[in-house]
Amino acid sequence: MQQIKTGILFQDGCVLQRDKEIPIWGEGPEGAEVTVVLEESRAVSRVKDGKWKCVLPPKKAARGLTMTVTCDGETIKIQDISVGEVWIAGGQSNMEYFLCYDADWETMKTAESNPEIHMFNVPRLAYPGHEKDVSECGYWFGEGDKAWPYFSTPGYSFARSIQPILKVPVGIIGCNWGGTSASTWMKEECLQEAPLDIYLEEYKAAIEGKDPEALKKASVEAFALEDSKEHREEWAKVMYGFSLKEQKEWQENQEEAPENPMGPYNVGRPGGLYHQMLETIIPCGARGVLWYQGESDEGHADIYDRLFETMIGCWRESFCQELPFLFVQLAPYGTWLGGTGEKYPELRRRQEMVSRRVPGAYMTSVMDLGMYEDIHPKHKKEVGERLALLARGKVYKEELLCEPPALLGAERKGKKIILHFAHAGVGLWRKEKSPEAEPEAELPSPLTGPREMKDGFLVLQGEKPLEIGEVHLWGNEVILHVPSLSEEKCAVSFAQVPYIRVRIYNSADLPMKPFYCEL
Repeated sequence: MQQIKTGILFQDGCVLQRDKEIPIWGEGPEGAEVTVVLEESRAVSRVKDGKWKCVLPPKKAARGLTMTVTCDGETIKIQDISVGEVWIAGGQSNMEYFLCYDADWETMKTAESNPEIHMFNVPRLAYPGHEKDVSECGYWFGEGDKAWPYFSTPGYSFARSIQPILKVPVGIIGCNWGGTSASTWMKEECLQEAPLDIYLEEYKAAIEGKDPEALKKASVEAFALEDSKEHREEWAKVMYGFSLKEQKEWQENQEEAPENPMGPYNVGRPGGLYHQMLETIIPCGARGVLWYQGESDEGHADIYDRLFETMIGCWRESFCQELPFLFVQLAPYGTWLGGTGEKYPELRRRQEMVSRRVPGAYMTSVMDLGMYEDIHPKHKKEVGERLALLARGKVYKEELLCEPPALLGAERKGKKIILHFAHAGVGLWRKEKSPEAEPEAELPSPLTGPREMKDGFLVLQGEKPLEIGEVHLWGNEVILHVPSLSEEKCAVSFAQVPYIRVRIYNSADLPMKPFYCEL
């Protein structure tokens, strides 16, 4: 039986990060010497506590390389290795969102193939010993492989957009799981201080007095159903998109399904997926992280900025790299499977705080892609393209417009409010509503804003919303004409509602971000 093992990423067809030291790691017999050779580079280490790690010097972009790992007369040979750009695609279902679910899948799968794009899905295993079919995970593959339809749409679209620009191999590591909090993607010790300790306190309360074996039995039964072919086929229908009526019927059919209780076998436990999934790829060399998550933290929306910022710090420490985080501000939605987007304006504000406060954390907007009756926008190809644009400007330092319009300041002139914007490019523009566009359901409502809101803008004096006569776009300015505006203080907000279809863009076709200001 072979005693030497390499980490899960090191297989035929893998991609290593260029221009950085290359960590290679694995397991082996205690005290044994391990030698790693990659072309002309060589590194040696010893196994300690069952684990070993070698670090090779940086390499330029390359293709078709071979690496050998030798220990106690055993040799592992890894072939067809590329050196290029590696990105980790993390988060929950809107990052996990399979290519085969996407509205643009037919177009993507029939496009000319690109052999420079390589993909890897980290197996989604919730606990040690979790038995499930992971045949679509745990190996490197390209377009056309059986696993391709089940890869992250934003991750793949990012690679498809960035590779022709960089002209080097691109590897995307999918490390994501739908319905998960950021608290499961970080070490438990990172949650020990207030206010984040609420996640540990809630976990402790959930398992207090519970029989560990009963919790395990319930989780195993729930995962058995969730992992079954029949359930996966039913869930695929949900992800393709259900009407509100179909959602209600589906929920009623799930009432008898076994519950997966919070506990040491639940996918959402604090630190759970950090240990089960992320640790399997630490400390791989990477250029950065693509992140789309936050929906499952709506219960603590008021501290999401602290949670996300702490998670970024945890990942950077674990990977020993100041990894850039390119992330997606949550898309608009009204209602889905009985839930609503009521907390989303607060979550988006907290995401904005992170983008302003954390060096190397950059946010793009998808405020034009949301759906009233679904939490999962169906055009994820555009999400990946916008993340690629952000990477080109912020990480690869191209001189281009890569950020959505953001409020710079505001002033009043009589009955007008003049808003000034950064990142307008050659000018802001308004996209007209197309006849086939999704209807903005239940307007007005608490989920879509009061009737006085116009083009997403709302003017308040005290608690009273004011009618906006006209909205003019002029270069990097938006001019609001408010006939009833008095000299009293007022507040202006944009898109501060759960659901909206933003139609104001900059010259890079990026939609305006939500904001709130007083003047």
